[in-house]
Amino acid sequence: MRSIVLLLLTAASFAQSAHPGFSHVRRDGQITLDASVKRVFPLFGPLDEAKWAPGWQPLIKYRGNTDLGMVFTTNSSPHPATWIVSLYDENSHSIQYTVVFGDDHVEQLDISCQAASAAETRCHIGYSMTALTDSARDAVENYTQEKHEQRIAHWQMAINHYLETGTRINRHE
Repeated sequence: MRSIVLLLLTAASFAQSAHPGFSHVRRDGQITLDASVKRVFPLFGPLDEAKWAPGWQPLIKYRGNTDLGMVFTTNSSPHPATWIVSLYDENSHSIQYTVVFGDDHVEQLDISCQAASAAETRCHIGYSMTALTDSARDAVENYTQEKHEQRIAHWQMAINHYLETGTRINRHE
């Protein structure tokens, strides 16, 4: 039995050294939004996100708004990306994006929304990031839980602002 464990540890060590650019992190968190799940969930779709996210301008390449398999690009400098809707379930209020940043890194964004009450929605937001190159390794490894919490807190503020006012925040709010 010890031989098998030693063999597995050796194989794992070899696998990591054979792929020096490989690095992977998963970060999860939750936000609360001040509206019904029926009103909130569509705001995570590629086109409706522009209602609350400054600078968000997806370019649709295949299919319409929030269809499974939809492909779109974003040209945000310095990291243009190709996005794919890899899961979409309107009944369970879940959406997943697979995001490819050139040959640098890949992200998976998982969002699920649940009604907390008639006027409040809890959203679970998870990011998985995988470096594909040595140059992306530091960025992936430096995406800490604290940075994730800051990112989604900003989403919460921006979406709640939109839900309250019907307008998008300015970039510097």
